[in-house]
Amino acid sequence: MQCVTVRNSGDVQSVLHTYKNLPDQKLGQMLLDEGLISQAQLDEALARQRVTRGTHLGQMFIEKGVVTQEQVDIAMAKKLGIPFVKIQEFQAEINTINRLSAELAMQLNVFPLAEINGKLIVALEDPFNQKAIEALRFNTKMNVEAVKASSQDISVAVHKHYGSVNEDEALEDMQMDSMRTDSKANESTHIIEQEAHKKPIVRLLNAILLQGIIRNASDVNIRPEKDRVNIYYRIDGKMHYSQTISKPLLAPLVSRIKITGEMDISERRLPQDGHARIVRANQSIDLRISVIPTVCGESVVIRILDKAAGMKPLEGLGIQSKEVEIIKGLVAKPHGLFLVTGPTGSGKSTTLCAVLNEVKKRDLHILTVEDPVEYDIDGIEQVQVASDRGYTFAAVLRNFLRHDPDVIMVGEIRDEETARVASKAALTGHLVFSTLHTNTAVGTVTRLTEMGIEPYLLGSTLLGVISQRLVRLNCPHCLREEQVNSTLRSLLNLAATDVFYRGKGCQACNHIGYRGRTTVCELLPVTPEIALMISQDKPAVEITQKAVEQGMVRITEQAMILAWQRKTSIEEVLSVRVD
Repeated sequence: MQCVTVRNSGDVQSVLHTYKNLPDQKLGQMLLDEGLISQAQLDEALARQRVTRGTHLGQMFIEKGVVTQEQVDIAMAKKLGIPFVKIQEFQAEINTINRLSAELAMQLNVFPLAEINGKLIVALEDPFNQKAIEALRFNTKMNVEAVKASSQDISVAVHKHYGSVNEDEALEDMQMDSMRTDSKANESTHIIEQEAHKKPIVRLLNAILLQGIIRNASDVNIRPEKDRVNIYYRIDGKMHYSQTISKPLLAPLVSRIKITGEMDISERRLPQDGHARIVRANQSIDLRISVIPTVCGESVVIRILDKAAGMKPLEGLGIQSKEVEIIKGLVAKPHGLFLVTGPTGSGKSTTLCAVLNEVKKRDLHILTVEDPVEYDIDGIEQVQVASDRGYTFAAVLRNFLRHDPDVIMVGEIRDEETARVASKAALTGHLVFSTLHTNTAVGTVTRLTEMGIEPYLLGSTLLGVISQRLVRLNCPHCLREEQVNSTLRSLLNLAATDVFYRGKGCQACNHIGYRGRTTVCELLPVTPEIALMISQDKPAVEITQKAVEQGMVRITEQAMILAWQRKTSIEEVLSVRVD
């Protein structure tokens, strides 16, 4: 059993006819006929199903690791006469594409394939999602029939056919207005606000955001230059140029963004921050917006915060299972200080969220102070600092100590005062988590002592430090051998015969060569020996040597393991290399 590749409406019609004429079969028998399970495995699962009513047969096989989710999905689709199709190479007709707006395609993660016998055939991840089907019927005024496709395939198709930023309509609309008003009036706040509410500008912003979400970008950059505006996306930590739009669109586009983020549309001389929320395929996505004035106009950065992607369990971060167990042991202690360190963009907030969710299982009173609050976590009281009003990390921490907490999370230790209050909170019976900008785990000890924390206090409160980076993962669809020159081989102690791989770039990875990221880290558990060395203010080199003797694996070594497994490239290993 496999997905059927469809490239045009004729292929869709053919595959629909084929599937509808398949005889009804039982799921277990289909998996058996395909050689995916044995008769003994089927008999055992059927016997178990008779005892535990309501248990899905396919789910039993997935849990046992006998088959994959995709294999069960394909079998279920075949059983019900619903095709499971690959649509990455699909060429849609313009009339069919126009049946569906980019906004609806993005929100439902759906792609229109063809119009057959008065029905609109669409690709959905879940063809049985009746709410989505009804929304499509209402908006298209057509009967709708769904086929199954993977979420990734649908996203690629939507990006290909809906993702381009079409500025012609917006420019034409503005030119018509300029014929009716003089140039001075066009620059007024009132006129620009009117432009910002018009459909062409709304569609322009939606298209820009749609591309960012579909391409799994963490940030959208709208950068003005003297005669144009460039749009960039940060994908897997790297900036990628997307396209250029005309300079006259900047003012209404920024005004539209300000309206969306509930900012002051009339303020153009001072920086502003805003927040917004959009819904796509029943997933809530938060937008954190920053606008700053430059000599060429207002520049915008929109951070895309996908709660589903950011709220991962510890096991889902890519950290080695041995280290996950050590972290769980450290944060299970009743008090002490646990730190997550690394440069900006290294995934510290995601790791802290995973740690908090692990601790939350113990029904503790958890308070966090953040700047800003990135992810709303159920069951945890979160506070945002307001430095302009004197409500700093240190000030909030002092208030927290009178609020009966078991666990305190500080978004970042930035100064001596915050470090000192956090250390004393850990010393007085609280479990404290925070982040710090340091390059290595042991370097965190040096940084805190430089901030003024006494070594004896640090030695008695510090539970552990995880220093981490994010490395890009090779796209599995376009792997090729990576050419590594002799200088790099010498730098990393690699033999001339060692072979490594990286992605070449294909449609599945937006021609980048990488798809997704994972965490590499070094974990420093503060054992009694390490604690004594910290208290005695021993040099970082000696502490590092002792930690390695006790089993700490350095970041570079962790990245090299991924390279040996073909999961990442030597280029990425070098990008996170720590001496």
